[in-house]
Amino acid sequence: MYACQKISILAAAALLLGCGHYLIPGRFQPLEVAQQQTDIQGSSMKILDDGTVTFVQNRLEVSVRPMADEEINRQYPAQSTNASGPADELPSNPFTYGNWIDPRTGKAPQRLSVFKITVKNYEYPKVKFDPLTVTVESANGRRYYPWGSYDVEEYFRRFPLAFNGLGYMRFDERRDLYNQAKYPDDEFCFSGQEVEGYVVFPKIHDDVAEIAFHIPEFGLRYNFRNEPIETIDLSFRFKRDIEKVKNIDKLATN
Repeated sequence: MYACQKISILAAAALLLGCGHYLIPGRFQPLEVAQQQTDIQGSSMKILDDGTVTFVQNRLEVSVRPMADEEINRQYPAQSTNASGPADELPSNPFTYGNWIDPRTGKAPQRLSVFKITVKNYEYPKVKFDPLTVTVESANGRRYYPWGSYDVEEYFRRFPLAFNGLGYMRFDERRDLYNQAKYPDDEFCFSGQEVEGYVVFPKIHDDVAEIAFHIPEFGLRYNFRNEPIETIDLSFRFKRDIEKVKNIDKLATN
């Protein structure tokens, strides 16, 4: 009986998707300051006009900002404006599909979810966090984990690599751009320094309207062995509007 009910539910879900219901998520924006939770003594949260959420403790600032594909494309114009080609091949921007348009929808799909983290340290001798321990938790129960260099290489290796060398050249370019832009692994931000970079996640599902971006065990003080003796856990909260459209024709004309 249970198996039959389960099959019926799956069939109904497939029918619903087949009717052409689509979700169009907007850009993530910060929740209000009062909803940005921090219980760390002497700290505060502030929100900037560009959508950045910043944790402030005296002269230490840790900022998180969700990046829009359009912004990343402007950062890499030469790698985002290839004239034509299938999505798996072009363009060579590792974070977005660039100017490639899905002919079914008339829009550029989202490839990945990218967040920019900036640390400004004018308070402690040195601070550090591990970007591979960062997580994104959605209000509807999903959890997302960041990609490292290995994940990026494996993702792009599955695309065709032409034997004439063009495919390998594009692969190398994507890998180099990612390594240059990512938040550095295992690197201290010393007193008077500012360090920034991207942390990359798989695409956050279209039905996710609210997320919490967690940075666990951010190291504030270290012993002579460079082992952390004081850490804090940080969270940054964002939301976005989601539009539901009934058919692909409307999606393509929006």
